[in-house]
Amino acid sequence: MRVRATVIGLVVLLLGAVPALAADGPRFSLSSSFNYSTGDYGTSEDTEIIYVPFTFGVKLDRFELRLTVPYIRQTSQTVTLTGGGVAVRKDKKAQAAQATDTESGLGDVLLRGSYVLLQDQDVWPEVTPYVKIKFPTADEDRGLGTGKFDETFGVELSKTFLERFTAFLGVAYTIIGSPAGSDFDNSFGWSVGAAYTVVRPVSVFAFLEGATAISSAQEDPLELRVGAEWRLTDVVKLTGSVTRGLSDGSADWGVSAGLALRF
Repeated sequence: MRVRATVIGLVVLLLGAVPALAADGPRFSLSSSFNYSTGDYGTSEDTEIIYVPFTFGVKLDRFELRLTVPYIRQTSQTVTLTGGGVAVRKDKKAQAAQATDTESGLGDVLLRGSYVLLQDQDVWPEVTPYVKIKFPTADEDRGLGTGKFDETFGVELSKTFLERFTAFLGVAYTIIGSPAGSDFDNSFGWSVGAAYTVVRPVSVFAFLEGATAISSAQEDPLELRVGAEWRLTDVVKLTGSVTRGLSDGSADWGVSAGLALRF
């Protein structure tokens, strides 16, 4: 507990290290999306998850802070969401008793701070390290969360070529909090993808994303996500995507539709 408290304190300190205000002041963003996924995650029961996050962001020059408050609805209590993915619940008796139950409510609140360490220029990509805290606000007893903090340290790289093509690479390490009766492993995650502007303001993208499993009883998550983005104005952006799981550590299928405002 002392080590975890130290880690949380360090993350909060880093999140609070805001640089001087940019000359043109802060920029704000509001976004939300509807995310539906279904899969058995290697169990005998399918789990359906509806996840609707509401995110408020503020950007000061190169620093950005985002607070996400999600709603979650889950059918078939065989898995639990964590900051590093999905964990299969070990209590088989409880799983059987709740196999057809549906629970919904507040999910785990997320706080993310990022800083553009290096901007995209010449041969150098944009480099953005970040830290993220998952607060245990979801109801553990109803299977909506683990009831523990998770902390993620990551870095994202992006590089634009020929004005229309952008490549992305991300890596992250998540310290997973283990509830009573569980012993979750920390997770290393990665993401590689690209976006292409077909005709302004429409672009398409594809990402391959994976991670190490947080339990030895699970397969490593691996999934392919493809979608499109339509920037209606400088303020409004629409996004849609389809996800296909490539291992039992991921959902079989998923769809997402989102709206983002930046002003």
